[in-house]
Order: sequence, then C-alpha cells, then structure tokens
Amino acid sequence: MKSSIVTKISIIFAVCFMLVCVLFFMYANIQKENAINFVRDKQMSAINYLLALYEQAKPPQDLTHYFKNFGLEYVQDQNLSLAIAMDGEVVFTRATPIGTVKSILHKDNLYLHVQNVAFNFLLENSETKHINDSLFIIFIVATILLFSLYASVLKSLTPLKKLSQDIRRFAAGNLDVKICSSDDKDVCAQADEIGEVAMEFGKAVKTIRELVKSRQLFLRAIMHELKTPIGKGRIVSEMVESETQKNRLISIFVRLEMLINEFGKIEQLLSKSYSLDYHEYHFSLILEQVADMLMLENFEDKVICDIQEDVVVKVDYQLFCLAIKNLIDNGLKYADDKKVILLCKENEIVIKNLGKALEHDIEHYMQAFVRGDSKTSGMGLGLYIIDQIVSMHKMSLKYSYENAYHCFCIKLNKKA
Repeated sequence: MKSSIVTKISIIFAVCFMLVCVLFFMYANIQKENAINFVRDKQMSAINYLLALYEQAKPPQDLTHYFKNFGLEYVQDQNLSLAIAMDGEVVFTRATPIGTVKSILHKDNLYLHVQNVAFNFLLENSETKHINDSLFIIFIVATILLFSLYASVLKSLTPLKKLSQDIRRFAAGNLDVKICSSDDKDVCAQADEIGEVAMEFGKAVKTIRELVKSRQLFLRAIMHELKTPIGKGRIVSEMVESETQKNRLISIFVRLEMLINEFGKIEQLLSKSYSLDYHEYHFSLILEQVADMLMLENFEDKVICDIQEDVVVKVDYQLFCLAIKNLIDNGLKYADDKKVILLCKENEIVIKNLGKALEHDIEHYMQAFVRGDSKTSGMGLGLYIIDQIVSMHKMSLKYSYENAYHCFCIKLNKKA
C-alpha cells in the first residue's frame, strides 16, 4: 500500500509520542511506588521512636513539632479527612500503647492515622506532596519540543507539493512552468535538500526549454523555407501544357505540402505540446481522408477495405487520420504482395498485411528511429507515432502474427 511521506512522518511522530507517554507513565508509577515506600518507612520510624520516648517516660512536649521532624503534618482539611476515612485503603494497622496506628492509602498518597482516648489525628507527608510535579513539567516540555519538531518537518515538506505539481505540469508538456523564480521563494529559499533539488530541477527545466525552443525554431524555419519553393513549383506546374504532366507535378507538390504539415504535427506530438480536438466522426469519413493523404493511384486495389460496421468514433480528426494512414503506409511498405486488408468492426480496426514473421518483438519496432530492415527508407518513426497517437486517444494498439499476416488492431474507445 502506497502512502505519502507526510503520512509516514506522522505515523513515526505518533509512535514516538506514544512511547514518550508510556515511558513517562511508567516512570511516574515507579516514582510513586518509591515515594509510598519512603512515606511508609517515615511513618514507621516516627511511631517507633515515639513509642520509645513514651517507654522512657520522655514524651515530646509538642507533637506537631515532633512529626514535622519526620516530614509529617496534620491534615487540616476536614473534607479530605472524611474522604480518607470513607474511601481510603488501610495498608497496615498496629495497636500500640499510645493507641491504634493506621497507614491509609488514598489517591496515591499515604496518610498516618493515630487514634486513642485522648487524641485523634491524621498526618500526611509534606515532602512527597508534589513529587511528580517536576516530572509533569518535563513531560509537557518534551511534548512541546516533539510537536514543534513535527510541525517544523511538515513545514519543510510543504514546498514538495508545489514542486510535485510543477513537475507534473512540465511532464504534461507545459514548458513554461516556473520553478525557483524570483516570485517563488518558498522552495528555493530553503537551505536544505528540498531547496537544492528544486534549484537543480529549475536549471534542468530551463535547459530543456531552451533546447526544445531551438529545435522548434529550427524545424519551423526548415518547413517555412520548404514551402516557398513548393509554392513556386505549384505556380510553374500550372504553366505546363501537357495535362498529364501538369497533374503529376501538382500531385507531387500537394504531397510535399501534406508531408510538411505532417512533420509539423509529428513535431508537436513528440514535444508533448499537441492538444487533442475531439469530435465524432464515422470511420468511412476518416478513411476517405486517409485515401487522400496516401495519394495512391489505385487505392481500392492496394487497400482492401471491409467495413463491417461504420462505427462512430470520438477522435482528433487530423491526428487519427495520420495514425491510420501511417498504419496502411507501413503495411504497404512491408507487404509481400504490396496489399493491405482493412477491417472495421464494432470495437476495433484491424489492418493486415502479408509478410514474414518479425525478427524481434513488436516492442522493438515501436521504439523511435527503428526500422523493419535497412533497405526500407524512412526514419523509423511510423509505429512509434502510431502508438503515441493511439495512447493519446486512450485506445490500445495490439499486434499479432496469424496465418502469415501481420495484424495491427486498434481497440476503439468510442467515448474518449
């Protein structure tokens, strides 16, 4: 079971507090028992010495002063005397020549009761009245220190939440996230490990941001420069007298322009800066766009379509068309008979092509810049881009090899 670091620290401090309470409670009980034994000894000493004085016919003139020498004082509170007489527990009773002597335990205090015909008094030990007061003060101080330390640790961990949110936003493609900026001093101002991590991450974010921007600028500059000769080529192609040659030239330049637009989408996709625009479309409409993008002379002959159900899917039109187009293009490229079979069912789209079994697992070919063989042209981004687009739509791409056919199946999520 996963738990946050705050939860773990809270549990640790809770256990520590419980241990402190148990230790202080045990020590307080031991101290009380020692105090009771000490008082009992004092009481016995006071009575024994008093008896010895009476036997020697030298009784003390002032009993109050006599008992004070043993740390015993008269109980003045009549309500307390009554409560002791009713609820007290007799520890021992002794009959002496001066009367009956009782030691009574009441609320963790030991009292001495002396009774005869002439007098009746109750004594308490003044030296052990507040024996646990110092221990209680120490407990309060220890508790305050423990909770202060706990609060200090939690306060030092508070910036981690913001840092975590910034990292998530950065991972989601928000390159403008600001970490350790001049306006944000909660994280970086700390002279601890969290502040150091935030500062290093801020430096990494800045470096990555600069690299991405330089790459985007470079690619956009190339695409911009390419569009100029393509535009001029389109104009020149209109001047060609032969209708067949003119159409071929126009189709070539249209294809080049489409490829440049595709490169732009791929660049956005790879940099995680593409935002999906969901709408519902029939798959037949998507297939028409794919056919236009492929620009094949005999599309129906090369791509055998079996639309068992014209499903409605909620997708980003341009991006999903690019994925289907790349799957068909990939199948045509590697098919032994240069044909692809496309099946559209209720919950899946299957694209099949005839060919030999793969040398490696499909995961190997879904990596970026990996091609099926060295003879095939391209950068090896086909399956990687397809997998990325399918994942962005919260769908899944499955591969299987059945009856000499490579089968790529997109499991549809029509409520994406």
